[in-house]
Amino acid sequence: MRRALSSTLVCVALLAAGCATKGSGSPDAAPEAAAPTASATAAADHTPTVQAAVEGLTTARTTYRWAVGRPGGRTYALTGKGSHDFAHKRGTLVVNLEDAIRCEQVFTPERLYLRGATETESADWAFVDRADVKSEHILKTPGNDPEFLLRQVVLGKRYQRLAVDDVAGVSATRYRGRLTQEALTLGMSAEARKKAEQMRDMLGGTIPATADVWIDERGRLVQVRLEMDVKGALLSTTTLTLTEQGGAVEVQVPAGAVEAATSSLV
Repeated sequence: MRRALSSTLVCVALLAAGCATKGSGSPDAAPEAAAPTASATAAADHTPTVQAAVEGLTTARTTYRWAVGRPGGRTYALTGKGSHDFAHKRGTLVVNLEDAIRCEQVFTPERLYLRGATETESADWAFVDRADVKSEHILKTPGNDPEFLLRQVVLGKRYQRLAVDDVAGVSATRYRGRLTQEALTLGMSAEARKKAEQMRDMLGGTIPATADVWIDERGRLVQVRLEMDVKGALLSTTTLTLTEQGGAVEVQVPAGAVEAATSSLV
């Protein structure tokens, strides 16, 4: 039991990282909101195009990055790689926090399995119910779950076409939408939601946050990036890149995993 709990605690820094920066949901983050992002080159609403690309996603190799920081200060970055079967709600991911902490994750429809390690210690597998993992910071995906990130994308409003970019060697059209308060607070704990609402009110009624989505010529989703930019105070981004789509995804459920206290993940 002690080693299983140790595994969970090692992963806490990866699942709830960012508290050292006062957290993007903190009401004292900044008194001034960012100016609106660059205007789109086409005024048409392409939200149905984005939703169709998300719904059409089957399997893919995933590259994940979450970063948060303040201008002139330190940026904290969490990175990960894995593969995911979106149709069957399962996958794997290995995430790292600045090469100091490593956490292996396995997603099944009901559970998130965790095994953490540092440079000197590794631990056994533990698990929590996926539905119980909550977000404590704006744009910090709970459990680094790629499916959750796409749920936020679908909640974006007024996606407009911006440009054609190269994403991992693929030509893709970039669309940008506005992230609503509903999208930003999706899956948050009650305390984090309260702080996000305070932040919204302090910023004049809207938290400046956008979703950029890249779709290739075949209509496939190849990358998403969520961003909150409070000018002069805080920048938080979450990026998911999808490659090798349609391939097989092998998921091995860890044997002997011990249930961990959900409260350890906040």
